[in-house]
Amino acid sequence: MDKSQLLDNFIFRIANQRRYSQYTCRNYAEAVKEFLAWLEANEFACGDLSKVDRRLARDYVMELSHKFKAATTHNKISALRSFFKFLIQTNELDANPFSSVRLPKLKKDIPVFLSETQLPTLLRAPWIFLEEGKIDKLSAVRDSLCLELLYGAGLRVSELCSLRWGDIDFQTNSARILGKGNKVRFCPFGENAGEILRGWFNDFAADKNSEDFVLRSPTGKKMYPRFIQLELKKYLRHFGLPENVTPHKLRHSFATHLVNGGADLRAVQEMLGHSSLSTTQIYTHIGMRKLLDEYRSAHPRARE
Repeated sequence: MDKSQLLDNFIFRIANQRRYSQYTCRNYAEAVKEFLAWLEANEFACGDLSKVDRRLARDYVMELSHKFKAATTHNKISALRSFFKFLIQTNELDANPFSSVRLPKLKKDIPVFLSETQLPTLLRAPWIFLEEGKIDKLSAVRDSLCLELLYGAGLRVSELCSLRWGDIDFQTNSARILGKGNKVRFCPFGENAGEILRGWFNDFAADKNSEDFVLRSPTGKKMYPRFIQLELKKYLRHFGLPENVTPHKLRHSFATHLVNGGADLRAVQEMLGHSSLSTTQIYTHIGMRKLLDEYRSAHPRARE
């Protein structure tokens, strides 16, 4: 099969079966195309993917590591691992040359989040805009709903855009979320989010069948993440909040405030949809940093 067709099939698989975001799919496609171009430019493997061996894979990783930061190299190699794994699953190849390649170690950065004193300002923002005549009621309810579910339920922005009415349980104030890798989880949300969601359903939802999307763009299509990002930035800028806060950082805020409030780490892992507890444990470091700051500011021996 033609390599471009193999790539198209791979991207279709991760987009529709693995439910990777558009951003991830685009990056994976670019990583594979770059590797194929590298093979062709250097006349390696004669354009035959079955002739790509571990030596070639290691040479490519070495070249990437000289060009890019560790995180970028890590992501590109992860994409190639997935691509060759797909080729094995579809009986195109017998071995994955990138399976044993050592990935660069990544420094785990502390996630950026809004403080518990900053969040109320952001959550009130759409209603203040409505009072000041800057937006209409539909926009205020829609934007408020987005903020409440991103922060109050810890949803990824792609999950929010894909949310359907059939996923919502108004009795328990929870949502069924189909996340990464087609993993299903149930996310609770607060009473305020529930009230806004009911108001949106009753007063503004254009379609109310179980398969209809909860949110739609101003043009009536499925809501797209970029629109939510721009709306968020508008409110952040207006109220003097950090403008580098993204929808995903509201998810970080959700997890950070749960951990700081004493929530069980396994429960937080379940709500976030993390496959590994180690991914969730990064939020305990935030809590420890807060404890250290409190100690250093308050204990007399900490200042000696």
